[in-house]
Amino acid sequence: MNASGTGGAAAPRDAAGRPRGLRFVLLVCFATLATMAYDFTWTIVAVALPHMQGAFSTTSDQIAWVLIAFMLGSATATASAGWFSNRFGRKNLFLFATAGYTVTLVGCGLSETLIEASLWRFVQGLVGAPLIPLGQTIVVDAFPRHLHGKATSIWGIGIMVGSVGGPIGGGFLLETYSWPWIFYITVPVGVVAFIGAWLFVPSSAPDRSQPFDWFGFATLVLGAGVLQLALARGEREEWFESAEVALEFAAAGFFLYLFAVHTLFARRPFVPRALFADRNFMVGMTMLTLIGAIIVLPTFLMPLMLQQIAGYPPVETGRMLVFRGGGVLAGLILLAFVAERFAPHALMVFGLILLAVPAWFMARWTVDVRFNDVAWTGFVQGFGGAFIWVPITTLSLSHLTGRVQDQAYSLFYLFFELGSSVGVAAIVGRHLRDTQINHAALTEHITPFNELLRYGAMERLWSRADAAGMAALEAEIGVQSAMIAYNNAFFATLVLTLAMIPLLFMFRVRRG
Repeated sequence: MNASGTGGAAAPRDAAGRPRGLRFVLLVCFATLATMAYDFTWTIVAVALPHMQGAFSTTSDQIAWVLIAFMLGSATATASAGWFSNRFGRKNLFLFATAGYTVTLVGCGLSETLIEASLWRFVQGLVGAPLIPLGQTIVVDAFPRHLHGKATSIWGIGIMVGSVGGPIGGGFLLETYSWPWIFYITVPVGVVAFIGAWLFVPSSAPDRSQPFDWFGFATLVLGAGVLQLALARGEREEWFESAEVALEFAAAGFFLYLFAVHTLFARRPFVPRALFADRNFMVGMTMLTLIGAIIVLPTFLMPLMLQQIAGYPPVETGRMLVFRGGGVLAGLILLAFVAERFAPHALMVFGLILLAVPAWFMARWTVDVRFNDVAWTGFVQGFGGAFIWVPITTLSLSHLTGRVQDQAYSLFYLFFELGSSVGVAAIVGRHLRDTQINHAALTEHITPFNELLRYGAMERLWSRADAAGMAALEAEIGVQSAMIAYNNAFFATLVLTLAMIPLLFMFRVRRG
């Protein structure tokens, strides 16, 4: 039974078959390096979004497709990673994912339009997604069974190095060079990771006996993908007033209906029916979808807010965002020592509270947000997030065994990716609408009868008698409207985070 559900013939777990000494160290290092490079790209792209938006001359909701396309491709590949690992062998799939991911880095850097960048990012998510579950499986299998929890923490710490380095590296590259270098910089790392994995990752025999439910897989991916498209296009096209959006929602409902019926009656469905009968799994996947939507908010909106609203340069933005990764790193280190001393419920409540409290302060930020405000809230949220991942895995999958648990691990990552992609689409749409509403509401106060506009300083700065004053006033209204929309988004994460706490009591807990 695999540790992360990627399937594949399990590597030998006996002491004789497990790598030792220098080979063991190099195996762990290179398996983690490939996944770390993948995560590094995820965080570094977030810092570069404002620059890519300017280069492609797009709006905020349009540049979001750089992230949406990546997550959609990642969700598609994650859903089938287990079967492909079984079919072609874990090492072969890991090498293919590493090589494919490295090639797409060059394609992303050479993109000249938003469509090209989105297509390359979709392919990047498609071929690179197996790196996360496979990397975790390879590292965990190298450790004895009683050290699997510690192995997961070690792997997680290695991955967080990529998250910590991404914002700083992105800020430096954007200040010194240009946005394509955020992709080019990782190409040598991908090459080194491929060579190391080829030399030290143990091979596993392919298993061609397991059939693949292509119909169930296709209906799930198409349903989720079209739903994602409808959510992303809805706000711009006025939702159901647009025939396009209405058709997209209808198509998404049709595909998901086919998936549900097929899962109920198929002989060997893509998602085992036993999973839907397990309450812990269903509650866990619901929470994981919400967590994916919450976690993606700082990744996407924070760089745009800090650079376009607060006026921070890329280097300063990177320095502020790195505290969130540092918080996760500190949390994972502490979790490695305390995970077995506390119940998963207690750890989850602690983590959710640490996510919620900073969100309250973030919802009260102004356009003059300070460095320390971003730093401490990011660190606390990152620290709290570290106490969520391992406990929710334990609670969601503890009642499953055998092949069902392997498939559940793949779906575990799938639901997280879908939650993240849907979260981006929903957040972008809501942010755009809130900005427009706030702009209209603030504009209503610009009248000759507003006493505040008659003060000396304000009258000189925002004079209604000349074009320059009116332009300055319009710019200020635009900035304040967008900032209120950001506040609303942060408050939404607070509500979603607190709403997850009651769900914890729906988990069944084994006694003894």
